[in-house]
Amino acid sequence: MLAVTQSSIREYPLKPQHLLPLVLATALIGCTPSPDEELNATLPQLSLKELLPPAVANEYCNPKLDSDLLYGIGYQLYNDDKPEQARSCLIMAAPTHDRALCYLASIAEQDTSKDSAERDREAFGYMAYSALKNDSCAEFGMFQNFTYGMRGQTPDSDLGLRWLERSARHGDADAQQTLVRLHSNKNNLPLAYAWARVLDDSAQIDALKQRMNPQQLSEGEQGFEQLGKHVTSKDAVRKQAREENIAVYSANIHMEYPETFKGLSVAERHALMEQAVATVSARPEFSTRGQLYAYVIITRQAQLKQAGVDVLQNPQIVELLSDKELEVADAVKKADVILGQL
Repeated sequence: MLAVTQSSIREYPLKPQHLLPLVLATALIGCTPSPDEELNATLPQLSLKELLPPAVANEYCNPKLDSDLLYGIGYQLYNDDKPEQARSCLIMAAPTHDRALCYLASIAEQDTSKDSAERDREAFGYMAYSALKNDSCAEFGMFQNFTYGMRGQTPDSDLGLRWLERSARHGDADAQQTLVRLHSNKNNLPLAYAWARVLDDSAQIDALKQRMNPQQLSEGEQGFEQLGKHVTSKDAVRKQAREENIAVYSANIHMEYPETFKGLSVAERHALMEQAVATVSARPEFSTRGQLYAYVIITRQAQLKQAGVDVLQNPQIVELLSDKELEVADAVKKADVILGQL
């Protein structure tokens, strides 16, 4: 059963020393290839057909499922340490979900049926494809590959830093945090400050201010202003994360309560889940995935009996859903009794 009542609901899916990368500004004028084009050229240009083995259906996934469910189920199986089943689901999801390749890379590098060279080649290929699609997870992986010589790559710290900056520009918080630390350790304080401002990390901003003179602080503010023009906005990052979460949450409910979405189109299911995530996130008494799942299942069951009904107008249901310790199955059973009395 869905034993996830304590998991939180997630919402959110270069090289200069003191100034922003001059090459970025130059490329915007159209005189040179863009930094992203130059970085793309450092990776193998592989197609999914070349990369992916044939998808094999299993007890969890088959080609008849839509890509969101395939991705969400694959992600859940990956987290549940079921790599082979996860691999099949993620292969089916990969044509639509670039992030699936990042997880496939992790699965590939742990495949003990292959030698280390083959594991490295396969993992790097998956990661390269995803990085070419601007997936910040894979871009951060490229930083690790080239900085530390991972997955069969020759160490190249300059190239690694460029991939780190690209991941940070695409909104990866780990990459942004890493840049703050790297530039702070090298006393590149204006750059460290600019990225700390992007992160909106008040503790790091205040600590850096203590080390900076007025000129450096001015440069840091200018750097932050320039970064704002090129870094993916927090709203966009949250939207991407919300879409990924909806896929994962939908998959979890589908796996345990498949009747919940019966009769709904993919668009209708997405709309239901999007509304549910927004509703639950806005209420302070609801903070766990278990509460979200129970709310979705109970809402769907109630609406099958009475179209458009809002279960949160029922104080007994609200009290039931507010219990963070109550498992989903128990919440659904108790709600069924309550709603059956109406």
